[in-house]
Amino acid sequence: MCSDAYSTAEIEYKWCTSKEPNCSTAVKADANIELSSYKFTKICQKRTLASTSSGTYSRLRVSFIFDRDSGFYFLQIFFPASLVVVLSWISFWINRDSAPSRTLIGTMTVLTETHLMTGTNRRLPPVAYVKAVDVFLGFCYLLVILALIEYACVAYSKKKNEDRRRREKKTEHKPAPPTPDILHDVRLAECTCNAAPTSIIAVIKQSNRFCVSHSHIDIVSRAAFPLVFILFNTLFWLILLYKSKRLPYISEHEGDRCDAPDLH
Repeated sequence: MCSDAYSTAEIEYKWCTSKEPNCSTAVKADANIELSSYKFTKICQKRTLASTSSGTYSRLRVSFIFDRDSGFYFLQIFFPASLVVVLSWISFWINRDSAPSRTLIGTMTVLTETHLMTGTNRRLPPVAYVKAVDVFLGFCYLLVILALIEYACVAYSKKKNEDRRRREKKTEHKPAPPTPDILHDVRLAECTCNAAPTSIIAVIKQSNRFCVSHSHIDIVSRAAFPLVFILFNTLFWLILLYKSKRLPYISEHEGDRCDAPDLH
């Protein structure tokens, strides 16, 4: 509310507060106000002075602050997306030889996350900036993609190990049968206890220091994926609550939400 025809020398506006005895027009919030997607939070009243080339003018401004009701988004977006991410971790406990089962789980979780992302963007208004829900769904989508790539790494590692063992078997040759030695019983002083194994079975049973089993990838993933998801959720919700000034003892005072640039 303002008037550009009369400066402060002629008219000066001010808000009438409920503490004044003759004030009957104070702005008050109705406790019965209910909205489907928002929750009425606060009324901000402010008096400003606009200085122009023709003089200084008094202006009044009132702002209504609404908080988005997060219950719908928890039930329809955040909670289902988290469950899909947890579902993708089941493949880490499935036998590595069950390629159809692990591939099906990875593909279905990726498609489900894609459906959640597209459905959420259709319901929300299009904006030019990145929303908090976009960050959450994008990270969940990245985790299910990585879970599918993890099985590809497991299958590739298993194939490499099998190819290496196959090459080792081909390079090994069976030793020729020893020629009969008549003086074998006579040479008692000859030491043969430290002789290297010559049979194929003995060579295969020897441990290979450079062999890395593909199961190590699944073992690491069983702990790494949940830890990364828990760490992300902790940081995400702390930052989100801090930015929305809903974090107790850390966020700014509630009255600061009424601070906004003056209208000139």
